[in-house]
Formats: sequence, C-alpha cells, structure tokens
Amino acid sequence: MKFLRRFPYWYLIAVPILLICLGIGSNQAVLVANHGKFPVMANAAWVDMYCSAKDADPEELASTPPSSCVNGGEMLDETHSIMGPNSHLKVLADIFPLGHAIYSIGDGLLYLGFWLFSFSPYMWLALTIRKLFVTPQG
Repeated sequence: MKFLRRFPYWYLIAVPILLICLGIGSNQAVLVANHGKFPVMANAAWVDMYCSAKDADPEELASTPPSSCVNGGEMLDETHSIMGPNSHLKVLADIFPLGHAIYSIGDGLLYLGFWLFSFSPYMWLALTIRKLFVTPQG
C-alpha cells in the first residue's frame, strides 16, 4: 500500500491498461475456444446476401457447398466465420452490428481502453504536478 501512496492517481493509468488487457483476453479466448476462428453473428438477410454472392461464382460453389452458409462455419476471411450451432463463447464473439461492421465485447473494451489511454497520462501528469507543487490551504 505504500507504493500506491507514493504513486498518486495510479488508477488513471491502471484502468485503461486493464480494459485493454481484458479486451485482448476476451478476443483471444474466443479464438482459442473456436480453434482459430472468430464467429460473427450475422442476420439472415446478410447471410443470404453473402451466400448468394458465393453461389454466383461456379468455382466457389464447387469448393463450398451452400449448406455450409446455413449451418455456420463459412469463412468470411482468414479469421472470421459465420456463427453456427457449434461455435463456442458466442456472447464474447462479434454480436453487435454497428454501422458497416460487427463488434464484440472485447472490441468495445479495447476501444474504450485506448480512448481512455489517449488522455489519461496527461491527466495523471497534471494532477501529480498539482499535488507536488500546490500546498494545501489551511
């Protein structure tokens, strides 16, 4: 506890770093649980649009049967796949459609941590300088 008294306002630095670590850990847990795939929950219209685009190309149709889109597991890129019944840790996967992308809880923690860390060192420095050089009145 003496260290925390000698390092004033330590939480201004610790909280953003903790949020970033939790976001990274959350996303990595999903990747490990799904054997390197990151499931994405997409609504039916988006899956139909994606599967119909895949079905339009005969070479893609030969390598990927259309039933794989319905059952999940269809790879969207090298890491992301459509969420299916066999996906694990679904609540931590990409489930929040915001704008043109789908985000996970881990992504939200990462963005919040990086946003807080963009100004928290300056706040820590200003408050520490104020505490060192301004004497309490009374």
